[in-house]
Amino acid sequence: MAEKKGLFDKLFGKKEQEEAAEKAKQEVDKQRADMEARAAAAQEAVEKKAKQEAEKAAAEAAKQAAEKTEEVERQNRERVEQAEKYQAEGEARRAEAEARKLAAEEAARNAVIATHTVTADDTLSHIALRYYGHATPDYYKLIYEFNKEIIGPNMNIIVPGQVLKIPALPDELK
Repeated sequence: MAEKKGLFDKLFGKKEQEEAAEKAKQEVDKQRADMEARAAAAQEAVEKKAKQEAEKAAAEAAKQAAEKTEEVERQNRERVEQAEKYQAEGEARRAEAEARKLAAEEAARNAVIATHTVTADDTLSHIALRYYGHATPDYYKLIYEFNKEIIGPNMNIIVPGQVLKIPALPDELK
C-alpha cells in the first residue's frame, strides 16, 4: 500500500504540478498579454506624439511658406510699383525732351535773321540772293512762306514798303 500511496502521491502531485504549471502558464500568458497591451499602448502613444509633432512641424512649415510667399508677393508689388514709377518718369522725360525739341524746331522755324523793307526793284529771288547767297526756289519760297500773311496769295507780287522778316535757314538748306 505504501507503493500505492506513493503512486497516488505521484499521480496526485503530478496533477497538482500540472495545475500549478497551467496556472503559471496562464499567469505568464496574462503577463505577456498585459506587457503586449502596454507595449501596444506605448507604441500608440509614441505614434500619436510623432503624428502631433509631424502635424505641428507641417503647420509651422506651412506658416513659414505662407510668410515667405507673402514676402515675395510684397517684394514683387514693390518692384512693379518701382518699374511703373521708372516708366512714368521715363515717359515724362521723353515727353519733356520731345516738347523741347518741338519748341526748338519751332523757334528755329520762326527765327528771324533780319528784316527787309521792300523797294521797287526787289523780287523775292533778289532778297533770297542777298541774305542767303542763293536765288533758287527753295530759298525765295522760304521767305514767301514765312511772310505769306504780309505778301498775300501771289508770291510774285510784293509791294514797296512791305517789311519782310527773313527767316533763319533750316538745316536742309544750309
